[in-house]
Amino acid sequence: MSGFLPWEGLAVSTEQKRPADVVSVAGLQDVLDSGWHLHVVCRKAPELRGYQWHGSWYLVAANPETDDWVVLVTARERQRAKNEGRSPTRSTKDIEFREIKTASGLISLLTEFGFRNVGIPTETGSSVILAR
Repeated sequence: MSGFLPWEGLAVSTEQKRPADVVSVAGLQDVLDSGWHLHVVCRKAPELRGYQWHGSWYLVAANPETDDWVVLVTARERQRAKNEGRSPTRSTKDIEFREIKTASGLISLLTEFGFRNVGIPTETGSSVILAR
């Protein structure tokens, strides 16, 4: 994969333009099964609260052979966008990227996707690339 990642610097907010595509958990599983890599991106550095690390992460899948990439959203947001027939260039104030707020939640989701060794970025703006 090239050194340039098209989503680098992508501020996860509701003011972003809709990316080339967004997927639900099932759609993300499909692209990972076809050989795409998963980028775990740290949006907010984690802090320890009690026994749990709380932060903010989101997931981006990238095809290692092309410039294609998708961002994980909640299933209801994906369906809402599909039902409204949005074009990829329209502003989407109501589409939310799926935010994972705890390290345990992130590990659980990554394990569900079939990753047996996971990495968690802990610095805002950093990412870890996982491949199966």
